[in-house]
Formats: sequence, structure tokens, C-alpha cells
Amino acid sequence: MQHLFLFLSVLSFALNTKSQEIVTLPKEKQDEVDKYNELITRYKQANNAQQAAFYLNKIAFIYWGNSAPKEAIKYFQETIPLNEKIGNYNDIKAVYSNIALIYTDLDKLDQSLEYFYKSLDARRKMNSKTEIGAGLIDVAYIHMVLNQTEKAISLLEEAYEMGKSSNNPRIMFNSSKLLATCYDRLGNLNKAREYSGYSATYEQQLATETKEKEFEQKVTKSQEQLIFEKKERENQEKIMKLQQELAKVKQDSLKVIVSTKQDSLNRAQELAQLREGQLTLIKREKELSDIKNKEQQARNRIQQIVIYSAGGFLLLMVILALIIFKNYKDKKKANELLSLQNTEIQKQRDHIQRQNENISKSINYAQGIQKALLPTQSSLATYFTDSFIFFRPRDIVSGDYYWFRPISNSKEEFDHSTDKFAISAIDCTGHGVPGAFLSMIGYNLLDEIVSKGIHTPGTILKELNNGVRKALRQDETDNRDGMDMALCVVDFKNKTVEFAGAKNPMVYVSEEEVFRIRGDKESIGGGYGVIENDFTTHKITVEKPTWFYLFSDGFIDQFGGADGRKFMIKSFVEMLASISILQGEQQREMLKNTLKDWLGTQFQQVDDILVVGFRVE
Repeated sequence: MQHLFLFLSVLSFALNTKSQEIVTLPKEKQDEVDKYNELITRYKQANNAQQAAFYLNKIAFIYWGNSAPKEAIKYFQETIPLNEKIGNYNDIKAVYSNIALIYTDLDKLDQSLEYFYKSLDARRKMNSKTEIGAGLIDVAYIHMVLNQTEKAISLLEEAYEMGKSSNNPRIMFNSSKLLATCYDRLGNLNKAREYSGYSATYEQQLATETKEKEFEQKVTKSQEQLIFEKKERENQEKIMKLQQELAKVKQDSLKVIVSTKQDSLNRAQELAQLREGQLTLIKREKELSDIKNKEQQARNRIQQIVIYSAGGFLLLMVILALIIFKNYKDKKKANELLSLQNTEIQKQRDHIQRQNENISKSINYAQGIQKALLPTQSSLATYFTDSFIFFRPRDIVSGDYYWFRPISNSKEEFDHSTDKFAISAIDCTGHGVPGAFLSMIGYNLLDEIVSKGIHTPGTILKELNNGVRKALRQDETDNRDGMDMALCVVDFKNKTVEFAGAKNPMVYVSEEEVFRIRGDKESIGGGYGVIENDFTTHKITVEKPTWFYLFSDGFIDQFGGADGRKFMIKSFVEMLASISILQGEQQREMLKNTLKDWLGTQFQQVDDILVVGFRVE
């Protein structure tokens, strides 16, 4: 029931279509689908059912979110045999539920009920009372919408018992609430009040938990539809009776025909006996003559057969010898060609292996360069005693990077007597090697800009945008690479923090109150052209100890959880607020453990992840 309430409220807009027209995906979504289809083919060839099902699931969600329910159902269904192959009933039940939700939103409740039952079967195989109880509630709810109240009561009472035996108040709350509604429909007010009282009790138990929005979609068959179906059944019964009567008539007719034929046969036999007597004499006269002729014809045929058989046998032997010789030559030639092909394939395989080894060595070397370029956690702790950096690249090298340095007139990179300190979290286009190259360009440009005496965040971002465009010659080429980032300048003396963002926001928490400042809509570099005006600079006065957080979109856009959805910015900000009471290293561990739990065993990291936190006293 919980995922029914959650998914239907979020995705109702995307699936509320009146016809099944062909939907053309946006170019970027189609590119994603093409890329995932290529990965699916590779994983299927490698017999990796789990990864193939994972990317099929991603394509299904893309079509689901772009008003193409038929395509979404097709890709969801394609994951079923793959998940069955590896016994992943947790994904199977989720996929069946997703298909049922699509049919529910399309008002195809019979098909929705079919797939909710399939989801329930998968939950029973998981042998989890909580899962079985949730599945029973989903199925019962559709029966209620179809006005099949007694069937719904049977399922809900089983769900209620599952909730009691597993001590799950949410299952007991949902099932008792729906049971009260069902008994009220039947006019059993005592039972309705009994379950209503249970529902109120469990609702109080759940008061401290996150409340889910109740979803109830009332769909009833019109009286005209019911009359139509009744007439259809009556017509079917009449057709069956007519067919039975027609079969009986045919059987009686067949008996008459057989009887008539038998009489004719008797008369024919009598005539035959009369004629037989007449023909007997004639036949006997001809027999002697025929016997002599047949004997002569037999002798001639035997001679011909002997001659033709000998010639045919010799011809057959010649043809067979030629075929055997030709097959031998063809097989010898094919074996020689196959040997050459195997040799060439082995050479290509060895060449590819050497290339892969060289590429891996190069990327590992690039990782060492990137690590040497980025400052250490300990150097940040020099300026902020309570701070942390949670940095998890998706590949060996990263397109996310962090940058910080003191701002002073001294040429020392880390002058501890400084009054100001600049710090930033940057997310480059892409990840892996291309992102890493762009990160080195951005890092050096930031050092160069601050060294010129430019210390206002909005001006720094403007200069960085123009510098990236110049470095990548974006006015002359089709290159559209760039970066999103959040940049702060901390003024220790005046107790202020200035912030500017290129798409990325900043979050800060003061006395358990959470604030989020959005960045400008423009990215650094890319297709925006040379920017004449500064990015917007926001100024925060720090009167009490405050935690500041800068981050890329990697954590927010990560798929995971029980339903394979994104983590989302709202959940991420709430998590930052909840951990802000901890020390920096403890916060880093909480982020690490939360990400691990969110990914589980069925999802992989899809982008680089970076979160920087520091406390200003």
C-alpha cells in the first residue's frame, strides 16, 4: 500500500494520457536510452543478468516519465526473466507493482489487478510477512475500487494477521482502516466501528513516523456497462444452446444418411451377385490368355530391371565418389581458413589486451596526478577545526573536484594569518578521464584568478567562465563542456560568508534551522557565451556557530532504495540538517553509510559524488 500511495501521487501527471500515441523522447533522453540499450546487449552477452535488468529498469522509468506507458511496460516485463534467473524476487515484485500502477492510471483495473496479484506471488516467495501484508493490501484496494467488497475483506483480514504476527503497525493501520470502510459499505456497523477503533490506535502509534499521503482512487463500473456485460453473457449462453441443438440435428441427419447408404449397399450387393455369375465364364476364358501374356511381360521387365539397375548403380557410385571428393576439398579449405581466422583473432585479442593494460596504466597515472593536485583534508582542518570532505569518484579519476586556498597578499599558498578563505565544490561535464582533464583546467584558472586579487565570489565565477571558454576555444569550436559549482569566501575578521553559485546551491544550518541559497541558472563555460556581468553574490552574517555545505549533484541524482528512485534534493537537505549536530568526521561516516544503504546490492554509482562541509564559529 505504501508504494501505491507514493508512486501514484508522483507519477500521475506523467501517465495521465487519453490515447496511446507514439511518444518521441527528447534528444537527451533518447541518447540515454540508446546508451543503456548498448549496455544491455553487452551485459546479456556476458551473461550478467543483474546489470542487464538494471539498465532495462532505467529505460522503463525514462519512458514512464515521458508519457510512454506501453514502452515502459515492455521494458519492465523484459526484466522479469532476467530477475527470475538470479532469484531476485525483490525486484520482480517491484516491477510487477510498477506495471500495475501504470494500468491503474490508464483506468485498466482488470490488468492492474492481474499484475498486483503477480507482485503478491513474488512477495510470498520472499517469505516476508511485511511484504506479503503490503501486497495483500494493494490487491484488496483494487477489489474495493471494483466494488468487490467481500473479496477485499478476505484479503485485508489476511493482511491484518500478517501485520500482527510481524508486529508491523503500518500494515495493521492500513488494513484495519480499509476493513472499516468495507464493513461500512456492507452495513455491518459493529465491525466497522471495531476496525475503526483499531485504525485510530495504530494511527497514534505511527504519529512520530513520516505520514504517507492516503491515496484512494474510486472507479466504479457504470450501470450501463454492467447491463452490457450481462447481455453479453446471456448472448453467449444462447449461442452455446444453439450450437448444441445444431450438433444434435447434424447427428440425426448423419444417422439417416448412414441408413440410406446401407440400403443402397445391400441392393448393390444383390446386383453384383447376378453379374458375377455372368462374368465368371468370360473371366475364365480370358485368364488362360492373360496368364501367357503376363508371363512374357514379366520376363521382359526382369531383363530391363537388371540392365537399368546395373547402369544406375554404376552412375550412383560415380556421383557419390565425386561428392565425397568435393566435400573433402571443401572441408580442407574451410579448416585452413578457420585456422587463419583463429590466428588473426588471437592476435587481435592480444593487441586489445595490451591496449587495455596501457589505458589502465595511463588512467591510474592520471589518478595520481589528480590526487597530487587536490589539497588534503588536513590542510582544510588548519582553517576549520570541524570540517570534512566526502569525495567518491565513480571511476578511477573524477570530474568532481574541490578547491580551497587562503586569500591574502602573501604568495604562500596556505598563509595561516589570512583573514579570508575561499572554498568551492565543482562538478565538471561528464566523469572519468574527460571530467578529470576539465577539472585540472578549472583548478589552475581558480588559482590564477584569486592570485590577481579578485576575491568576490560572483566576480570569480564570471572570470572563470570566460577563462574556460577561452581555454577550450568555445567561440571557435562546437565544444560545450563546462562545470557547475558553488563557491564561498569566508571573512574570519568580519564574521561573514559570501556565496555565489553556477547552478549549484549552498546549504547552511544554524541552531537546527536549515537554509538553502540557490545558485544562478548559468553554468561555467558551455553554451552561454562570454558573461559581462558578475554572478550573484549572497552575503551571510555569522552570529552563531554555523555549518556550511557545498556539494555536486552526484548524491542527489543517485538511484537506489527499495523502489529504484533518485535520492532527491529534499531528502539530501533533510539529511544534512539531521547530521549537523555531529562532528565533521562523524558526518562524513554518516554520508558514507547512508550512500551504502541507499545503493544496496542491486544499484551501482552513476556519477561522481562530492560533499564538503565546514563549521564557522
